[in-house]
Amino acid sequence: MPRRIPLSVRITDADAAFLAQYKAEGATTPSEKLRALLANARRDAEGATDYASRVEQVSRRFQPAHREVINRQRDCRMRSDFLGKLYERLPELVANLQQGPAQTDDPANDLEALEADVAEQTFALIEEILDLGLTKQGRTYDGQLVQDRLQPILELSELIRLSKSQEGET
Repeated sequence: MPRRIPLSVRITDADAAFLAQYKAEGATTPSEKLRALLANARRDAEGATDYASRVEQVSRRFQPAHREVINRQRDCRMRSDFLGKLYERLPELVANLQQGPAQTDDPANDLEALEADVAEQTFALIEEILDLGLTKQGRTYDGQLVQDRLQPILELSELIRLSKSQEGET
């Protein structure tokens, strides 16, 4: 076990209030919470070295809000597949954007590969969200949420289809 060094700090009332309400797994005392904050800061500063670590890092940032949504959904006996899909998909998308392009001898190819990966993830998310519009009552808190937004998307899709058909494509 590493040697522990006692440390005395003075913090503002606002920081003390923040520390009191701060939730960290397995941490209840101010000392434990400070150690948890330091561990998180160290992980962030050292940076994730691979894609899976980046996804995990982003997911951790979303966890408090996601937990709150899950708890409130249970209390209210409500569910939103829309929010669920975002909490599921966004960490991967954000991690991909944070990682940026690979660093090979072909920078143009690296950029194209990043763009292709991000496009794949983005369009998969769009498809999943559009799937929520297949039923008359969507799987969202407001059953009309997706339905109300489908018309402009359908109009854009039709304009794209017409544009492509005029160009001789099918």
